Amino acid sequence: MTHPTHRLALRLTSAFARALGLVLVAAAPGLAAPSAAAQLPQDPPVIHFVASGEYAFSAARITVDVRLEQGGRLSVTLTSPSGVSEPLSMDRDAKRHSWTGQLDEAGSWRAEATVSGVGSPQSASATVSLDEGAPTCSLTISAPEQETHYLTAEFVVNSCGASAVTGDIATRYITVLQDGVQISTLDASDQCERRFVLPGDGDYEATVSVADDRGVTATCSSADVGVDALHARMWPSLDLGGGLYRAMRPDTASDPSSLLAGGAGALTIAHQPTAARTRTLMLRVAAGLGHNRWGGSSIDVILTQQTEGGFFGAGAGLWAPGDPDIMDAGVFATAGFNLPTYYQAGRTQIFTELRLFARQITQAQDNFAGVVGIRFNLRPTHKLRAR
Repeated sequence: MTHPTHRLALRLTSAFARALGLVLVAAAPGLAAPSAAAQLPQDPPVIHFVASGEYAFSAARITVDVRLEQGGRLSVTLTSPSGVSEPLSMDRDAKRHSWTGQLDEAGSWRAEATVSGVGSPQSASATVSLDEGAPTCSLTISAPEQETHYLTAEFVVNSCGASAVTGDIATRYITVLQDGVQISTLDASDQCERRFVLPGDGDYEATVSVADDRGVTATCSSADVGVDALHARMWPSLDLGGGLYRAMRPDTASDPSSLLAGGAGALTIAHQPTAARTRTLMLRVAAGLGHNRWGGSSIDVILTQQTEGGFFGAGAGLWAPGDPDIMDAGVFATAGFNLPTYYQAGRTQIFTELRLFARQITQAQDNFAGVVGIRFNLRPTHKLRAR
């Protein structure tokens, strides 16, 4: 038989146990929550790197597929072939991150994606290689192969064969050198063949620089083209002058001195036509008239040495041929200087001559003629021809 006190204690113990069980059952979901909300592992990034072409300045797209867990961060860097790295600002669509831009350098580009902030950082990378894709440069030059007057002789530069591997040729510039010195720069962007008048003889070289519409350039040079100047070996000359004539002869005894003026035609022959310093031989026929209405003529042979500034020389001639009463031989010295002209020095010259007559050469003060004049060398301008 159970004592009433014992039954009361048993009932209280049973009630406490049931209450504790209810409390444990109610608390069970809360105790399990931390396990259900545990941090999931971070997936590694998957990167894709593609270019629209195989040459520099192609468009490119980088995509990174990754699901970022709470606290995860994605950073993407792009490294150029020259080693310069820059962070990229990515557009996001769900778990896809993307960037679009231009790769403006030839070589190997590297894109790297890194996820950090959750566990150890995880990275992935991809590369794209681009060729420079430089344009193909082409250049030919030519000069006259036949003798051509230098005022019309043309130097032709042709760059029409240049082409771009992608896009079009945007600019062409041609540089021309004469004997190693730059003399002209021609814009051939709209006209791939350019011509200009040769300024003279020498060794000519051309260089062309082309650029495509991406800005990629190429340069090529031509071989030298040698151009020779061909000068006339002989040419006519015209002399006009005046001076003083004095001779002690029977026909001039009453008036031995006379002012005279006249002209002469001559043929000049050069020993070295292309040289500035050359010897020349002149065959000349002259006629004149004195103030006392005396008339006369002469036939002369003159040998001169030409210089950069003029000439000097000597000659001999026959005075008044065909008139035995006054015909006389003579020798003379001559010199002159060049007048500048717009395209060739030496075509016009001022000259002077002093002639001594042979009949009474010991009395030179009473047997001479002095003349000052202007000489026109009707020499054609030189011609040019490529070697």
